[in-house]
Amino acid sequence: MRKIALILLMALLITGCAPALPAEDSALDVEDVISIPTPDAVPSPSAVPTEAPMPLPTSAPTPVPTPTPVPLPLYKVRVSELNVRSEPSTSSSDTVIGMLKYEDTVGYLGEEGDFTRVRLQDGTEAYCFSEYLVPADTVLYAYVKPETAQKVDIATGALVFEDDGVTPVMVKNELVDLKLYLPDAQYEQLFNTDRNVIGEPLYGRTVFLLQRSVAKKLQKAFDIFKKDGYTLKVYDAYRPLRVQKRLFEVVKNPHWIADPATTASNHNRGAAVDMSLIDDATGEELEFPTPMHTFSEESARTSTTWSEEAKKNVDYMTEVMDECGFNSIESEWWHFSCKNRSRYMTTDIDLSTVTMLPYDELPENGR
Repeated sequence: MRKIALILLMALLITGCAPALPAEDSALDVEDVISIPTPDAVPSPSAVPTEAPMPLPTSAPTPVPTPTPVPLPLYKVRVSELNVRSEPSTSSSDTVIGMLKYEDTVGYLGEEGDFTRVRLQDGTEAYCFSEYLVPADTVLYAYVKPETAQKVDIATGALVFEDDGVTPVMVKNELVDLKLYLPDAQYEQLFNTDRNVIGEPLYGRTVFLLQRSVAKKLQKAFDIFKKDGYTLKVYDAYRPLRVQKRLFEVVKNPHWIADPATTASNHNRGAAVDMSLIDDATGEELEFPTPMHTFSEESARTSTTWSEEAKKNVDYMTEVMDECGFNSIESEWWHFSCKNRSRYMTTDIDLSTVTMLPYDELPENGR
């Protein structure tokens, strides 16, 4: 029977007839069925090899910017020296941790009583007296308390009297900051640089002082120069007696530097100015016989080495200054003294310690 069934199945396949599957109780065993693969069979998706997916590009994480610290308001020191303290108290000298100098700057953090909390250049937080700090952009002016006294002979130290021998000769000192009267002038105080005959700063602080009435006369000259197209440049004004002594030690010639042992310079009275002129059209200094403070025969008005242009400029400057109340001297083309110079006091003010005040704090605004 088994053989007969196989023969019938093969016959049916040959003739193209597909037999029905045998019933479960058929004697045909499934193992005996010949499997014929279907030509158009499609493999299952799981059987198809696939490439690994390309990773999507990812951007770098956006860095979080570090907040820029807000700059602190800057304040500057208006006195020669200012103690820096670790706490807002003067109860002990142990709180002093440092010292600031004139015009040193600090960051402003706030007020605590009479003190200002500051941040120093190295980041240290500390305290300073508020009275001696001002905003860094504040313009400071020198203030010298006016005084009147009997004149003293500089050579002998004796008091000076009028011809009657009884009436004292009185002199005054009313030094003011020249920049109050000539804010638009140019300034270069050579004796407070190393570009002078001594080779070192001599004044301790760059400040230009003149007697009040002398400053007013120079203001008048400034206005004339300006109208003619020039700006006045100041190289020296008030000169402390101590600086006069130092200069004479080096120059040793009263022809150019007055001997302070026998006579005072008009600079020591705040009644003289060393100056030149700037051409407003070019911004350049006019041609003059020599550089400023060249102590030589070429600087003298009697020199025959001057060019025509230099002579013309000196003559013009001298004419204006004479009109405004100043005398010239033969030995220095740049030097002009107030005609009333004898009424002013010879003084020896340490410019490094002179009081510096904002305009609004000047007594009568310094003028």
